[in-house]
Amino acid sequence: MLVSPSNSRIMQLHGAFQDIRQRDASVTIYMHHTKSLFDELAAAGRPISLEDFNLYIFHGLRGEFKNLVTSLMTKAEPLSYADLHNHLLTHEFLHKISFPSLATNPPLLPTPSLLPSAHLA
Repeated sequence: MLVSPSNSRIMQLHGAFQDIRQRDASVTIYMHHTKSLFDELAAAGRPISLEDFNLYIFHGLRGEFKNLVTSLMTKAEPLSYADLHNHLLTHEFLHKISFPSLATNPPLLPTPSLLPSAHLA
């Protein structure tokens, strides 16, 4: 016999969706976490719409995704999980190429000791 989730558990899941943030997680980890909440609500008999799912995802993304979110929100139909994940992965990949982390990849600037000396006569 299956026991249906309590109303308090369903409210916890909705609250978790409202509070979810990407922070320093990769797109894949963030998307898997949100998908698990989505699936758990569906299993509890309280599925959320794809439109709401997309909005929760958009709301929790880091600021670097702002322009992409603006573009994706103009689509006539909500994106499937797979399509949304692919768009976010592409953006994450392109963003990393364009703006590498200075902490892990310091800029390669010549140091005075390595510059060739210019001897002017």
